[in-house]
Amino acid sequence: MLVYGTLKSVRMSVHVSQFKPPVVPTDIDPFPLFMEEGVQTILNDITGIDLKKTALLQPKKLPLKPVLRAVPDKELKRLQADSFKQERSKIEQRPPFMRARKEISRELARNPEIAPVMTNNLLFIDTSAFTRSERANKDKVVVVRDTEGTLRTATQEERDRAIQIAFPVRGRTIFPSTFFKPENLHNALQRCRYSYVLDKVCVQYDPDHPEFLRITKEIYDYILERREFDALRGTRHFGSMAFYLSLCHREYDLVLDMLERKLIVDVMDYIRLHRKIHSQEGSKGSLSKPLGYDKKNFEKLMGLYMKRITGNRKKQAEKMVESLLEAGLPEIIKENLSQRELIDSYLKLETNVY
Repeated sequence: MLVYGTLKSVRMSVHVSQFKPPVVPTDIDPFPLFMEEGVQTILNDITGIDLKKTALLQPKKLPLKPVLRAVPDKELKRLQADSFKQERSKIEQRPPFMRARKEISRELARNPEIAPVMTNNLLFIDTSAFTRSERANKDKVVVVRDTEGTLRTATQEERDRAIQIAFPVRGRTIFPSTFFKPENLHNALQRCRYSYVLDKVCVQYDPDHPEFLRITKEIYDYILERREFDALRGTRHFGSMAFYLSLCHREYDLVLDMLERKLIVDVMDYIRLHRKIHSQEGSKGSLSKPLGYDKKNFEKLMGLYMKRITGNRKKQAEKMVESLLEAGLPEIIKENLSQRELIDSYLKLETNVY
């Protein structure tokens, strides 16, 4: 037992040491690229819509007595279209990938003569026009008079607390929950509650908050190490994760996962997105150009993509492509396209809700 335990611990340590977390490049500003219409379209398409998974991810409610209702085919299709549109609306609310915000505190005035009467920092916030949008509230003027008599603009942390007090965001706390502590976060990840944790992070922090970037990166890296990409597929977080992996040149495992699942159309779009992010396709509007989803274009894109990978990865990808060709690539592509067309048909269907 002792020998077994020792060998097991050695294998685990070797496994951990082999994984190198992705490094976010500093020479690319990801936000403008992330928000491009063509990029968002691809992220929507490769995310897909899976209503069954969505139902499983919903918070558990008290069991209710089932209600059975007979509806005509036209009404059934309308109800299905409503569900697809609601789900797509949620997916399009994916958190953007941004750089960490910069500190903005600067001194406005210094009055040391009032320091003796200053026992605590005093924080002032503009509370006018409280009905304005949340984005406008974040641009409010917030200043601090500290115990030394200095008047300065608030730090980012002080701004967060002040704005949350004056303009509370539902579900957000003034001080972060202990849930985000490393030990608690790791426990949640071990139980594969990726979407749940990411949703909580989105509520507590803004996308440019350093803690938001740290926690989401940790979750994406955890998923990458275990190749559990399908856990986020169909949720609003899948596109953000795919963008992050591509930005860091760590998209290979996700590409391979798509190939294994025979998501050929997704692979083609994702490779185009990767080339766009790293300026290999040239013009800014290149993603908006139509692409033929067929065997010829797939082989062309995979050929270009495999030029940048070497060793076992290249052999693995080549073997996967060969198996897909033997399995009947045109039929697989046709099936992929039919799934997308089905989703598009529901999204375009006129309903009473939208």
